[in-house]
Amino acid sequence: MKTVIYIIFALILTTEIHAQDIIIKDVNIIAMTSNKVMMKQSLLIKTGKIEAIGDYKNLAKSKNTKIIVGTGKFLMPGLADMHVHLPEEEKIQQLLLSNVAAGVTQIRVMNSVAPQLAVRNKLSSNNQLISPNIHFSHLVKSDETFTAAQADSLMKQLIKDKITFVKLLSLSDEQTFDNLSNAANKNGIILCGHYPVYRKDGKTVRIPMEKVLKSNYKSIEHLAGYIWQQDDQKLDEAFAMTKKYGIYNCPTIDWDIMAYNMQYPEDYKNRLTYQFLPDKFKQKWDVEYAVAITKAGGNEKVIATKDKYKASFDLKLKVLKKLYDNDCLLLVGSDPGNVLQADGFNVYEEMVNWSKAGIDNYTILKSATVNPSKFFNESNKWGTIEIGKNADLIMLQKNPLENINNIKSVETTIIGQKIYQNKALINQL
Repeated sequence: MKTVIYIIFALILTTEIHAQDIIIKDVNIIAMTSNKVMMKQSLLIKTGKIEAIGDYKNLAKSKNTKIIVGTGKFLMPGLADMHVHLPEEEKIQQLLLSNVAAGVTQIRVMNSVAPQLAVRNKLSSNNQLISPNIHFSHLVKSDETFTAAQADSLMKQLIKDKITFVKLLSLSDEQTFDNLSNAANKNGIILCGHYPVYRKDGKTVRIPMEKVLKSNYKSIEHLAGYIWQQDDQKLDEAFAMTKKYGIYNCPTIDWDIMAYNMQYPEDYKNRLTYQFLPDKFKQKWDVEYAVAITKAGGNEKVIATKDKYKASFDLKLKVLKKLYDNDCLLLVGSDPGNVLQADGFNVYEEMVNWSKAGIDNYTILKSATVNPSKFFNESNKWGTIEIGKNADLIMLQKNPLENINNIKSVETTIIGQKIYQNKALINQL
């Protein structure tokens, strides 16, 4: 019954747009091709793609063209969350709805409880469902070993299945890493994920960082590897190689903040999502957080754990800032799953964390739009607002280039020819 209601609701939200042309009139465009704003421009969308940008009076239109007035508002590419976990199948529709409600139009699946191909097939069979564009993965775990031939066979199967990347969750041994890396490079499949380590004789063994960076391991999650370097010289060498070989990093700083209760006891109420999402979220979170603190051992133990972790957390912030200072490639990933983290909206929290670490707003926004499209080798399709690219857009009331907190002012999300009013979606969560 819930599925039926959900589908009906999705149809209600999308009936007005179908195949008609769309013009967004007199809007300020943050194209993400630079940090400049194109003031008071109009944009024509045909068959889900950007057809023209210019003066409203010069754009082709008919009586059936849908006009969205953007006066005083800001249009930018939709956001990409580059670290998402899919839950059980019955919870996935809510996760996808939450992402679109936040203006997230692309997600990278880095783990999944539900079988990913089954989820993809189900979603593709009903294009009326509310969903961002999803980049599905193949997951590799430590109980799997691959010979060179097996790794090559895996990559060829992924090509047939139209899976573009492998996420390394955990590793069995160094030879498996070598075989997967060589096969991925040979077949044009992206290999990325947790920093490659494995267990041997009861001990944790790390693949040398120079080897990992030179292997075309395309993105490293959680800043692992860097935080294990023994001194600043080794760290600087790692930054230089990261820049040289074009390796992306997805820091997921907010996971650390919530997993280790870095905002306990009251600072969590200053979280962007806590402040602007409806009261039903706050009431639920307050109850859940109190339960979580009790489970974690209560006030004194939580504060002791938080204080103990602070040095590690400060090191992560230092590494993030150094990656930025060295002009390394960054990806915004929210990795939600803890109390006080909301699917989709947690991207906002990660952006705020980066801003506090000293990263400029344009780089933050670029790491949630342009860089993800380049990561997937799809920068010809999305990530910027340019003629010929997909209509993968969000309209905001305020300019996030001026203040990253303005990212919370997303009011309209456009994916292809589907237009969503974000407030209406939030009310359904």
